[in-house]
Amino acid sequence: MSLSLLHIHRLSRPSLESWRLFLVLFSAILLSGPASAKELPVTAIAVFDGPSGPAYVQITGFLLNGKSELRACDGVPKLNKAAYDALLRVQLAGAASLERNADGVLLLAANNAKPVCIVPGNLKFDRNAEFTPAEAAEQALLQGTVVSSSIPGNDLPLFKRGVRLVFVAAPDDELAQYLVAQRANSIAGWQDFLARHAASAHEGDAKNALASLHQEAADAAFARYEKSREIPALKQAQQQAIQSNKVVAGFPAAGRLRARINQELDALLEPDRAKLEAFRKALAEQTAGYARLRAAKKHNEELLSVNPEYAPLVNLRADIAGEIRKLDAALEAAEGVAGTKGYDQAIQALGPYRAFAAEDPRIESLVTAAYSAHFTRGRELAGQHDWENAVAEFRHATEIRSDSKEASAELKDAEAQWTAARDRQAVQRAIAESRDYAENKQFIEAYDVLAELPDAQRALVAGQFESLKKDYPAAATRRAQKLQEIHVPIRGRADEDAVREAYELLNRAAALSGEPAIKLRLDLLSDKISAYYLDQAKRYLEKPLGSGMGIGWLYLNQAERFTPHLPAVKDAMAQYGPAYQLKSRLSIGVILRDQTSRRDSPGFADQLADAISTGLESSGLSVKVVRQSSEKADAVQPNFVLVGEILEHRVVKDAGLETLPSKYRTGTREVRNDAWEQANHDYEAAQQQLSAAQRALADAQAHSRKKEVIAAATDAVAAAQKQVDDSKHKLDATPQTQIQSVTEPYNYTRRNIDLKASVQLAYRITDSAGNVVEPGVTFPRNNHKTVAVVENVKPEDTEGVKNQGTEPDEVQFLADVEIQARDALVKSVREKVLALPAKVLKEARSRAGQGDVDGAAEEYVVFLNATQEALSPDRQEAAGFLREHYNVAVANQQQLAASK
Repeated sequence: MSLSLLHIHRLSRPSLESWRLFLVLFSAILLSGPASAKELPVTAIAVFDGPSGPAYVQITGFLLNGKSELRACDGVPKLNKAAYDALLRVQLAGAASLERNADGVLLLAANNAKPVCIVPGNLKFDRNAEFTPAEAAEQALLQGTVVSSSIPGNDLPLFKRGVRLVFVAAPDDELAQYLVAQRANSIAGWQDFLARHAASAHEGDAKNALASLHQEAADAAFARYEKSREIPALKQAQQQAIQSNKVVAGFPAAGRLRARINQELDALLEPDRAKLEAFRKALAEQTAGYARLRAAKKHNEELLSVNPEYAPLVNLRADIAGEIRKLDAALEAAEGVAGTKGYDQAIQALGPYRAFAAEDPRIESLVTAAYSAHFTRGRELAGQHDWENAVAEFRHATEIRSDSKEASAELKDAEAQWTAARDRQAVQRAIAESRDYAENKQFIEAYDVLAELPDAQRALVAGQFESLKKDYPAAATRRAQKLQEIHVPIRGRADEDAVREAYELLNRAAALSGEPAIKLRLDLLSDKISAYYLDQAKRYLEKPLGSGMGIGWLYLNQAERFTPHLPAVKDAMAQYGPAYQLKSRLSIGVILRDQTSRRDSPGFADQLADAISTGLESSGLSVKVVRQSSEKADAVQPNFVLVGEILEHRVVKDAGLETLPSKYRTGTREVRNDAWEQANHDYEAAQQQLSAAQRALADAQAHSRKKEVIAAATDAVAAAQKQVDDSKHKLDATPQTQIQSVTEPYNYTRRNIDLKASVQLAYRITDSAGNVVEPGVTFPRNNHKTVAVVENVKPEDTEGVKNQGTEPDEVQFLADVEIQARDALVKSVREKVLALPAKVLKEARSRAGQGDVDGAAEEYVVFLNATQEALSPDRQEAAGFLREHYNVAVANQQQLAASK
């Protein structure tokens, strides 16, 4: 088949590329059968939109307008009769598909070539009519025999826009149904196809398409979730992603989305974990918090609806369920005993869950029942004036409901009534006992019975005190005189107790009578007692190595108590005060040993010692820190010694130097521009095409009488002229030469710096005798850093190399590691030192058990000075030991003595 030059120009007017594509398609169709074949039988599957959705018919002997021959119209915007007759003829045989697109144009495809525009054969033209390819397609009529159809009837569809024909060697139901599913591209459509053709040739494509649809739905749901943060959208995304994986195992997009969903679930469950921990904290602290557990359970169930198999969610559900089970078990046990009116046992069975009464009606009911029982019983007992038992009942009620103002008021009133009743009874007994003593002329005992009453009760016996004032001073003075005659000088504990009794008698007698003679006797006796305690103090203070410092100091305090501002006592306190601060307080000597090269760590040992001292002094513990030297030891040593060691303290820098090649610009030169060369070539080619078109026009004007031929040649000349103009404009706009850099090689350097810092500290704590109290603890800290420093790069470098990197500061690098090691050591030291008072108490008990009374007493004094002054059992034990064995009281320990 040949084409005239005119026809070629008409067909290639839009672009040469379109012409080349057409030739590819035409060659494919032409070579698919014998060249002489005219009307080869064609079988096609027509896919179109039926009344109920996509449908198909299978057609044998397929023709378009009664022919299997079509005309190629690629690049032709409009057709008249002459142009139509000049179009290339194309056979349907060998084509792959024929489709009418959304623009209404018929597109024919062969193999993998790009579809080209065609118009049907037997196109009818009225006079001077012109058609666009879409208008020409309106005359296309499908013809052939329907061998099968997906819809009732055997009618061929109209060749409307969207109708597609796939050419096959023979009717193929499976392919037809695949094409329908492909056109519908819906989940239901692909599922229907796979149900019918589970093992077909198109199974893989169908599954991928179905998986993709599920994945699109999953992605859309996830996008909705990201906007709304609604759990149902996340659940839908998860379900659709699972369906994708079910259809195609390991579908990549589904796997990625499920990983993102798991990340969202991880973030969403964190608040539930926090609520669970808040519930547990509330349970431990006996505060409201059950609502948090309920909220965590509800939200966790919502998240489990997204992925009921996600392990973190399942584990959290188990933790929440465990807490709920424990609460329910406590409730059931409490309700069981409450049914038998065992309200106290019910509250006990509830345990800490009673704090949730305001949040749970069942708990509230149990608490209310127990409270009401005690409150009602308390009122009954109060009505009977049984104040002691009424107080017990009201106290139980307030313990159950601490916020009950009614119960608190009743309790306060009952306690006041009970106290008043007890005071009246105690006063009556004391008055009777005092009267008996007085009748027997035992005025001292009569007075003491009343004096020993508590302040509130003593106010009720003021009259009785007045009646005894006239007789008490004389009796007390006589007894004090007898005690002094027998027990002065003081030689032991019995004498000491008797003389102190005489002091108390004279002191009270002087206060009641105001007689100077009694005051003089009291002063003389005070001096004797103080002199005794001063002698005892010196005996202990002068013990070697300060081993009796604690007891001696307590005796000095006793001497100061009986005779304030005694010069000898003040002198002793000034002399032995420093030693007392070391031996009778929690004192720690700090020794630092630097085992490294001194040039590696100048001043670090002093800095570390300062940090340890500051850390201990700010620990809240009453501790005295002493900086010591390992070479020089004082006579009196601290109770404990902290020996710190700097085992390693260094920074190591390794630097490797590399010489690397690069290029730099030394100048410029002018060279031919490749873009101009191409533009010039295109311009010359356009000129040649224009010359050819002009010759064709001249030939048409000379030899052809058809106006259409001349018009076509004229159009070709105009198109060629436009191409020439465009090429000339592009050529003029392109510079003929361009500036090119001239480069030369050179070398730059890169220093690879490897920096390592190592600090290793250790410490141990010993007692003053060198025995290890806390074994050695080591603190190694290391850091490593690699830095590349690029240098000597020329500013004109053309390879993108730049000077970069700076040499790290070795001092700062090592200082950072020092701080880490120092902080870790100081923290550990503080923790160990906070445990020392307990060790001191343990040592005191051990010495007491071995019969070393003085040694135990010294340890008890250290313990008392190291701990807070509160009525703790351990401090009561220490004060009691000192009172029992030395008849002394620790400063501010009067409350302790009274409590015994």
